[in-house]
Amino acid sequence: MIQPLSVYVHIPFCKKKCPYCSFAVAVGQGHYEKDYLAAIDREAMSYGARVSTVYIGGGTPSCLSQEGVEYLFASIFQRFTVVENVEISFEVNPDSIDRKKAALLKKAGVNRISLGLQSLDDDALVLLGRTHSADDALRALGILREAGFDNINLDFMYGYPGQSREGVRKDLYRVLALGCEHLSLYALNIEERSLFFARRVEVDNDAQGELYGEVCGQAEAAGVYQYEVSNFSRPGYESRHNSNYWQGGEYAGLGLSAHSHIAGERFWNAAALPEYLQLMKVSGTARVGGERLSGPEKLVEEFLFALRMNKGCDLGALEIRFGSEMPMEKKETLESLIEMGLLEEEGMLIRATPRGRLLLDEIAARII
Repeated sequence: MIQPLSVYVHIPFCKKKCPYCSFAVAVGQGHYEKDYLAAIDREAMSYGARVSTVYIGGGTPSCLSQEGVEYLFASIFQRFTVVENVEISFEVNPDSIDRKKAALLKKAGVNRISLGLQSLDDDALVLLGRTHSADDALRALGILREAGFDNINLDFMYGYPGQSREGVRKDLYRVLALGCEHLSLYALNIEERSLFFARRVEVDNDAQGELYGEVCGQAEAAGVYQYEVSNFSRPGYESRHNSNYWQGGEYAGLGLSAHSHIAGERFWNAAALPEYLQLMKVSGTARVGGERLSGPEKLVEEFLFALRMNKGCDLGALEIRFGSEMPMEKKETLESLIEMGLLEEEGMLIRATPRGRLLLDEIAARII
């Protein structure tokens, strides 16, 4: 039987773009909601597949109107065959959720919430350009719990300019005290398409590296255990959707700038809202690029994705699955990375060491 897909739906609408954000967003363009969701529906019609996970991300999905939420989920359940134990995640900003909308999401079938908390320090929230306060975040979490959501991820950001080591510890302590099922920890990264990059904001990468081990330890001491470079959960609450990415699974991306990986081919949609809408209107597809990796290329890619996971990768099993071996020069590179203490072997598995997790981009560059 063909394995079910994961489906990602990108909702680009935001009332403000955070200065660290480099995603495809549409600020102040919520009047396009109806046209955009109709385009999503048309795009979904081209798949007709079984799906095991659905992730509604953005942007700010919780900015959608009640009518928009109802239309979106009606489309998902009509266009796809949704498996019985499907995981449906929905991103929420603290200032765009109320009891009515929370109840609507629950009724629609959402069973996992990702709350864009980032911090419980009001000064930090201002610096990060967030549109909510710490009180807003606490209120939103309370609303979601009241609505019956028992699988909630909290986003937490650290390592921004002016933040002290003690400040990180205190802020994370308050976040962990909320009792989340899943935690996503992100060091502030300055991306080229972000406002912080344009403003020439700089971060101390060495200081972030030193903080990484501390925040990981603090999270695990609170009972949320690391299973991927930036992700922690209580046992059984790992993100199935994101794990599918890291394990080389297939997925369909719907909407602005969304990427897909199906039957060995990767392809992606237009990244500007007017272009996306026009392409969908005229041709029924917004695909603007794609590539097909060779077996050896795909093997290396999946190996690198697997290094993000704490459990690591069975390289031998990968080679059998792809019917090819990793080139000898790359295996020699792996051996040198093991000698450097960035990778380690345990039985058939190869995984990144705690120090190696800080340098995954460098590891990938060396292997590639």
